[in-house]
Amino acid sequence: MPLRRTFLQIRRDAKKFDPGPLAKFVRAHHSRALDQYLLLHAVASGGNYDVARPAKVWARALSLGAGASAVGAVSKNWAWLERQDLISRRRVGRLSSVTLFKEDGSGEAYVHPGKVHEPYFHVPYAFWLDGWHLKLDLAAKAVLLIALSLSDDFILPLEHANSWYGLSSDTLGRGLVRLRRDDLVQVRRHRRKAPLAPEGFTWEHHYTLKPPFGPRGRRKARGT
Repeated sequence: MPLRRTFLQIRRDAKKFDPGPLAKFVRAHHSRALDQYLLLHAVASGGNYDVARPAKVWARALSLGAGASAVGAVSKNWAWLERQDLISRRRVGRLSSVTLFKEDGSGEAYVHPGKVHEPYFHVPYAFWLDGWHLKLDLAAKAVLLIALSLSDDFILPLEHANSWYGLSSDTLGRGLVRLRRDDLVQVRRHRRKAPLAPEGFTWEHHYTLKPPFGPRGRRKARGT
């Protein structure tokens, strides 16, 4: 499924970024709302950009259960997503029809990013089919989405977590640790010159996603 990079970060110029809506999910601890939003994209982004399904169907697909509390959780998630200007809702008979907005939280009408040549990345369906939406915590899901938007052999300096993505360095660090623990990312240590460091060098960690999420088949050009 496609997801615009503006969901992660909004580029203002070559050196300045604003955090995308992903940071709001993390700050609000809305892991299940993130799962529901991503699942909506998987269902709706290839058609008319809207979908009407019973709340019990969404609850079952998200492994929330079948009781009243699960149905209530689905409704609360839709309401929260609507307040973030990521979706809109309307009644269609007895169902709630949910329509996608653009991933940047602007409230603008959704159109497939490939049709308007806007940068996007893909989230493999294995995220749901293999149960990773249940296995990973919110920090790991956030880092996974960021990693999916990057080339193989990427770096994620903890000191840039906030300025690049609106996340804390702790969140970024915990997410990377979890992905490594679940064998979803491989790490390559690169020795980098640092004349002011005590040893004259530092170690830089480079990451590449492993199956089912990578490798992505793209490698960042040297010097960029």
